[in-house]
Amino acid sequence: MTQRKVTSALKKIETAYSKGFYLEALLSTYHLNIDLLKLIYSKSGLTRSAEDKKIKVLISELNEEINKDDKLKTLIAKKNLKIVKVWASKMDAYFKVLKHKSPENSKSMYVESQKIFAILNMSAHKIFAQGKRV
Repeated sequence: MTQRKVTSALKKIETAYSKGFYLEALLSTYHLNIDLLKLIYSKSGLTRSAEDKKIKVLISELNEEINKDDKLKTLIAKKNLKIVKVWASKMDAYFKVLKHKSPENSKSMYVESQKIFAILNMSAHKIFAQGKRV
């Protein structure tokens, strides 16, 4: 994941949302948030791979690692990780409803996903900035 990929994904998301494809914009934002979370996980110093893990497992392992390593507290705050965990639970519920019928809260979930993106993007910017200094 690079800054260029994030920008490219954001353009696709904005295009889909402006055309009224709210579900597509929500799913793209969801995947972007997951990719950013995996980036943060990979930079956390955990040696395990993030590719085959579920989102709740990633969040709980990051939470445990933040308790151990003070450097991670500057990367992502524990309270922000808690907000991401709540969002992940809401998205799970959204996907369960999506299996049976068309959900009516796509716009509100999109707005909430954008807020989570803002939180994760700040952490990603810190990672990108560290990579340029080296």
